[in-house]
This record gives sequence, C-alpha cells and structure tokens, in this order.
Amino acid sequence: MKRILALVVILGLAGGYWLFQNRERFFPTPAAREVAPQRWQVATSSSPPPVNATVQIAQNASNATAETDLNATNASEAQTPVGSDAIVTHAFVQDVAAYLVARYLPAGTKRNPTAQSRFDLNVKSVNIRYGVDFPGLSVDPADTLGARKKIFEHVLQGPVIDFLHAAYTPLFLDSLEEALQATTHTLSSGQAAPITEAQRQEMLSLLSARLQGIGQVVSVLSSSDAVRTLVGRYLEDMDKVNQAHLDFWNLQTEKTSPAALDDASARIKTAIQNREISRQRLLQNIVALSSPQGMDASELIYLAQWVYRRGAENQKRLAMVGKIGDLLIRTAGAMKERSGQPMPAVIVDAGGNATGSQ
Repeated sequence: MKRILALVVILGLAGGYWLFQNRERFFPTPAAREVAPQRWQVATSSSPPPVNATVQIAQNASNATAETDLNATNASEAQTPVGSDAIVTHAFVQDVAAYLVARYLPAGTKRNPTAQSRFDLNVKSVNIRYGVDFPGLSVDPADTLGARKKIFEHVLQGPVIDFLHAAYTPLFLDSLEEALQATTHTLSSGQAAPITEAQRQEMLSLLSARLQGIGQVVSVLSSSDAVRTLVGRYLEDMDKVNQAHLDFWNLQTEKTSPAALDDASARIKTAIQNREISRQRLLQNIVALSSPQGMDASELIYLAQWVYRRGAENQKRLAMVGKIGDLLIRTAGAMKERSGQPMPAVIVDAGGNATGSQ
C-alpha cells in the first residue's frame, strides 16, 4: 500500500512538472491588443477611496510615472488603465479637451470666414468656467468658495500634481483627438465638413503654443518677488480708485459745495492715473521676464493676480504653482510632438472603447 501511495505521489509530481513546462500550449497568454502607436488605453473606473489619502497619492504618482516609462519602451503594447483622482476626475479632462477643441476656429468657416485660423481662448474664460460651474470636479457647486478652497488644498500638493501630470497627460491628448474626430464645422458655403488632418495638426500646434506661453508666465510669476510686489501695489491702487469713486458719490448725496465735488473728482482722476502707472510697470516686468507669446495685457494682468492670490492664501503654494507652470510647458511639448504625428486610426475613449477612425 505504501509503495502504491508513493508511486501515485511521484506520478502526480511528474505530471505537474510536465504541465508547467507545457503551460503555453494549454493556457496561452492573451496577446496585448494594439490600440494605436504611441497611445495609452485609459478607463474611467474610479479606484476605491484610500484609507490614507497622502500615501495613496504618492503611490499613484509613482505608479503613473512607471506607466509612462513602460509606454515609452513599448508604445504599441496596451497599458494598464489609469485610476481617476478623487476630485479631478476623467470627466474634467474630457470636458477641458472638448471645450478647447470648440475654441478652435478654422479659416474659411462660417464662424471664421477669414483666411487665418484662430484660437478663440483666454485664461479668464477658462478660469470662470471651471471655477464657477466645476464640470468634472467632485465638489459641491452650490458652495463656490468652499469648492475652490477644497480644489486648491487638494491639487496644490507635489504628489498630486505629479500624479495628475503623469496619468492625465495621455488621457488629455487622447481626449483632444477624440473631440477633434467628432467635430464638424460649417463652411462658408453652408456645407458641414469634418476636421481635416491639416486642421488637426494646426489646432494642436496652436494649443501647444498657447500652453507654452501660459506655463512660462505662471512659472515666472510664482518665482519673482519683484512681480508679486508690483501686483500688490497695483491692487492697492485699484482699491484707491474704487474708494475715490465711492467718496464722490457719497458727497453727491449730501449738500456739498461744488468745490468739494471738484476736489473729489480730481482725486478720482489722480487715483486712475496712479493705477495705470502701476499697471504699466507690472506689465513691463512680466514681459521682460517671461516674453509671453499670444497673450494680451488683460490676460497677463489676470494671471498675475491669480498667482498672487494663491501666495496670499498660503506662501508655500507658490512653489506648487510654479511646478504647474513647468508641467504645462512639458505638456505643450508632448502636444507639439503629437501634432507632428498622423491622426490615430483608432481612438480609445475613457471607457476603453474604440470610437472608430476618420
């Protein structure tokens, strides 16, 4: 009996070893599905909320960086789907992409009948859209101030910024491609036409240059004490203009002599002149330091105030704002590289579904 049992054990071990050696014949490894060259496959499924958010953020950033390296070494191999951030969701990235594509106006179309294509976009409109309605951001839109505070406290952290850049840049580029393939324009003749390959490359190039310029300005504004001092002085002069107007209107409601009203009016003019001097000094410093391209004076002033407020809320956040500026420049570089590549034959949406080709 013992001999029989030993024989059974030996045969079992031998069979197991043979099955292990020939496992490819019986359990072939599924071949990785090729989506398109130089692309990621991204899914919208959200990961369960981590017990320790800080640790999970750092892990996500590390995993996303490793994913980027793997994609660079074997671009045609389908990648592991990327998890969604707790506040900045995949829907936000897709909404931004669709919004940006809608701002591109090709030449010779009903909305832009001129011979020059243009990008109808400014940073103020973008900030208003995502700082008021919060599409794709997991915050309470009814509490505007509370929602903004929650977003900045979450996003302006090094590990979060690194994760969002590493994980969401491929999703952003793919979402732009998907939005472009789904877009049609009405020609001057009234005929609807899809985006051509030349227009696609033009749009990505224009947007790349735009992001490059914004990134440079943000990076400079966050690191220059001189510029922030000038912003503070400009804001003080703006307050003085408002106060001068208020004093003037208060005097009108009282029985004030014409001479007193003239003095109040003169103070308004002086305050306005001082404000414009401060504004010009601020603009000159920004231009000298960052050499912005494609941005008008109002945008530069608006960005300067935005960065100044982040530092006023928390001085340590300025370094994070500068990091965002630097990563915007890197994103612009990736977009410029994508513009030189042909339109992908297949676009994989955030759900991992192929949307077809154009």
